[in-house]
Amino acid sequence: MTFDKANGQRMKARIAAVAAILLSIGTSAWAAGHSISTIDAAANRAADITRTCRLSTNKTKCLLFDVSDHPGYFMVGVHEKHSPECGGDPGLAPALFFMKIRKRDGYVSTNYEDGEHFRPLSTIDSKQKCDVP
Repeated sequence: MTFDKANGQRMKARIAAVAAILLSIGTSAWAAGHSISTIDAAANRAADITRTCRLSTNKTKCLLFDVSDHPGYFMVGVHEKHSPECGGDPGLAPALFFMKIRKRDGYVSTNYEDGEHFRPLSTIDSKQKCDVP
């Protein structure tokens, strides 16, 4: 095979394509994060995301993270915590939104925007750009 300008261009295109594939694989792996194996870890992840992405104007200490364990994921209900310190009727804990946290990699979807449909965390219209691994 002779090396000419056309072969060089094709080789560069192939290298660029392989690099793009490798980059997307690496980015997906990074975005997925680490496995979440306990209810406490799921609650902590939900609290971190709520704070980092500014999904609530309430302080974290005035939120309640109600976690239920399901095969493959944790469901986390984020509720207002009513107390003398936080205000509100102590007999109530209104749900603000829910998060599904996948156990194997910590991937998060939420119904934050409309209360009904779960969407990837990366697509929500947050008050702050939310790039949480």
